[in-house]
Amino acid sequence: MRRIFIIALLMSPLGTQIWGAAAFATTYYVSSSTGSDANSATSASTPWQTIAHVNAQTFQPGDSILFKRGDVWNESLAPASSGTSGSPITFDAYGTGTAPNLTGYYAVPSSAWVLVTGNAWKAPLPATYSTINFCLFGSIWGQKVAAATANLTDQWDFYLASGYVYVYAQTNPSTFYNEPIVPMALSNVPVININGQSWLTFQHFLVNWFDQYGVYVQGTSDHLIFANMEADSMIPQGTQPLGFYVNESAPGPGDIKIYNAEVRQNDYGWGQANDRNLLGRFSTQAFSLPRLARTQDYFLRFYDSSSPPRYSRYAAALHVDYPL
Repeated sequence: MRRIFIIALLMSPLGTQIWGAAAFATTYYVSSSTGSDANSATSASTPWQTIAHVNAQTFQPGDSILFKRGDVWNESLAPASSGTSGSPITFDAYGTGTAPNLTGYYAVPSSAWVLVTGNAWKAPLPATYSTINFCLFGSIWGQKVAAATANLTDQWDFYLASGYVYVYAQTNPSTFYNEPIVPMALSNVPVININGQSWLTFQHFLVNWFDQYGVYVQGTSDHLIFANMEADSMIPQGTQPLGFYVNESAPGPGDIKIYNAEVRQNDYGWGQANDRNLLGRFSTQAFSLPRLARTQDYFLRFYDSSSPPRYSRYAAALHVDYPL
């Protein structure tokens, strides 16, 4: 655990020296595969497990919250604390492997299905599920019906009730559909939600399978950094799936930075050999974009440092909406 100690020496009116309490930054670790929310989280061997527990904490300026690479969370990250100038609160990755994945994708285990009655089958879902608007049957989006087994009348019908997903199937769903059944865990919630918090840094996250916002910035948030992130696999049936969405209260932010991203006005022409509608290609510095109206739309695809660079599969829309 890395600690930074700052000692403040104050003088009272009588000239007596008063020593302020030592302030320190702490590194916390989070792992969905090996953690427990009862742990201290101050070492990689004692990590927390859930993002819900992270959201419930009050962090101090300079703190770092590190998520284990290769792990997956079907939860929304909503920081409740702000950092300060020179001491931001950092959300990042640790370990080796793929980036920590904050995602709505949860494939029901084939062994979880139980026959209810007739062609109605059910399977338990993680406790984090409170609603399901979309369910993917292999490559086909299902039809949500009212929560009653009598309404499961056709292939790809589904609903959520009492912690179970119910689906229509003439035999065990794992064999009837012969493809993963994926009730989306994040419905009508941002995957990363920053509301009224400032001086935060996020990097090395994969954000995908959402029907609303990948990253949503609102309230009076400012002084934010997003680096080396990928917003991908947006649910097409969503009414407004946007990779990055800034919707601030007046007077609006003055310092939001995105690193290692390519920005375009339209979702085509990607790649360094094609500069159509290119607004900027930035790998090591922040960028600024022209704003001709109160509401502005751009498109981003993140890329790595290989040569030629590898781009994320899908573009993420960047929607900016705050007072001029």
